[in-house]
Amino acid sequence: QYADYTLWQQTLLESCEEVQLDFWRGALAELPEEVTLPAVRPRPAVASYRGATHTVHCPPGVHATLAALAREAGASVFMVAQAAVSTLLSRSGGGHDIPLGSPIAGRTDEKLDDLVGFFVNTLVLRTDLSGGPSFRELLTRVRETDLAAW
Repeated sequence: QYADYTLWQQTLLESCEEVQLDFWRGALAELPEEVTLPAVRPRPAVASYRGATHTVHCPPGVHATLAALAREAGASVFMVAQAAVSTLLSRSGGGHDIPLGSPIAGRTDEKLDDLVGFFVNTLVLRTDLSGGPSFRELLTRVRETDLAAW
């Protein structure tokens, strides 16, 4: 039951709380308040909390190329996409420290497969583009950062 899961999660977190806190304090140290990018419209003074969905399609050939690059680097296609988005944001004026929020499934144990509930957390995945790395070098950085966060 979900109540059992929450108790198990609390016990698990308490057993490694200091290690987790130390990791995230270091990982999020000096995190930029916001990534400032050129905009078509200025940021509103008061948040509207309105959002939108934009669907992007990746042709099969492009996906196959991205998957091959990911395999060569020991990374995932997600990591390749993160490196590409971070590069785009950096070159658009976002600086060399690009933090991206990513949802992550919280079902890390097979025993949770049949349990009903919302098991999602958000990770901040920072991409360090300092020093002008090649894309493959950047992908190695992204892989190391993401695996540490997960």
